Amino acid sequence: MRQCATLTDRPDSRRGAFRLFGLVLVLLTVALALPAGAAAASPGAAAAAPRITSFTPEEGPVGSRVLLTGIGFSDTTRVWLGQAEARFAVYSDEEIVLTVPAGARSGPISVSTPRGRAVSARSFSVTSWPFIRVTLPDGNKSYPQGSPLMVQWTVSSNVGYGEFALGVRSPDGTWYIGMLVPASGAMSYLAGLSLNVPWGSGYKAIVAWRATAGSGAWTSFSTSPGSFTVTANPTAKAIIAFSFQGLTPPVTGVINEAAHTIALTVPHATDVHALVATFTTTGESVAVDTWTQVSGTTANDFTSPVTYEVTAINGSTLNYTVTVTVAPLAIGEAYGGGVVAYILEPGDRGYVAGDQHGLIAAAADQSTGIMWALEANWGVDVTGTSTALGTGSANTDKIIAQNGAGSTYAAGLARAYKGGGYGDWYLPSQDELNKLYLNRVAIGGFATLRSAYPYYWSSSERAYKVWVQYFATGSQGYYLKDDTWKVRAVRAF
Repeated sequence: MRQCATLTDRPDSRRGAFRLFGLVLVLLTVALALPAGAAAASPGAAAAAPRITSFTPEEGPVGSRVLLTGIGFSDTTRVWLGQAEARFAVYSDEEIVLTVPAGARSGPISVSTPRGRAVSARSFSVTSWPFIRVTLPDGNKSYPQGSPLMVQWTVSSNVGYGEFALGVRSPDGTWYIGMLVPASGAMSYLAGLSLNVPWGSGYKAIVAWRATAGSGAWTSFSTSPGSFTVTANPTAKAIIAFSFQGLTPPVTGVINEAAHTIALTVPHATDVHALVATFTTTGESVAVDTWTQVSGTTANDFTSPVTYEVTAINGSTLNYTVTVTVAPLAIGEAYGGGVVAYILEPGDRGYVAGDQHGLIAAAADQSTGIMWALEANWGVDVTGTSTALGTGSANTDKIIAQNGAGSTYAAGLARAYKGGGYGDWYLPSQDELNKLYLNRVAIGGFATLRSAYPYYWSSSERAYKVWVQYFATGSQGYYLKDDTWKVRAVRAF
């Protein structure tokens, strides 16, 4: 593997005399090999060693999540809690969220990256899940729809973090959350909620707990010792739950009872012309344009707001306006056969105000090492390639025109990729490749460790040499076409 062309300065097809020299130099940063005046792109060039400044919460059971803050987290490879390795997600260079692993014991948290290892100054305390016991309601009673229900529960340990969910569970297992109660460190709690649920019998009060307020799974719960009946209110006509369970993940509506509106935001690629709503009502029936609605069965077109009319037992009605918004694309989102890698901004070539366009990257590399051109063209220029954003596809066409059909060289391999069934993949230009580097964490799957030689080909030629990007630091330089570097195909949307 030969080092940068500026050091050898010849398109020689024989590498033997230079390979040992290249293997030594390749361990150095590409910045040392850049020609005079060459640009080094480089948020990553000055990347810091990892450092943990704080974490929250300071204790929690197995399965709970912990937010680490600090610096130098972008290319984290491993995270430990004490001696146990933990699953983690890198949110940014300053934030990591880890999950307390099974078998973990109390101890410091540590983070490893290619630049070193950071250890927290304090220890995290691994606790057991609190045991919950619901004591009220304690017998078979009846309550009218909408009436208050007092619920009392105790916990086995005085946890001062996380939250409780207070609700009722129907005989079929449906759980209606009535309110959230912050854990305060007390051993006993008493709270009331309104029974806005369908009428019926066999209901139980339920209380659950999770270690992180606002997110995560409910890890401990208990139901009341006695069941109760909810009797019909002839005037009740509310929609108390509304969701699209058929989407992945399911989307839950936000109900504004005062305004009688329901709002949902669905992923960008969702077809909203025939969505099936799953809903719960306290009324007797629900209709849209006189068509009776069956929860989990009836489809509607949500390209514009839809009015759900709820009819009570006494015949009175109440309308809810359901509005569905399609979320804009976000970098890192699966879309168009790959992952959104960049979204055009004002000033970018092809930017259209109010309309999203940009780059989609393949979810994984197409090659860990392939030549840029066929041997016959190692010393022959490809006329007219550009480094600019939006030119990679045209560059790829020109490279293929010179080298012919086939996938034994970088541009041909990128074009041959058919991710998502699309045939318009190409080798990114220098500036497009830099966008992939800048968003490498959100896109995922890139080689970033120095030991893996994380050099990626662009489609931008400079004389008989080609611009590459070093994903360990972000530096850019140019190499001879007979070197073998990595390929990540992109396409435009």
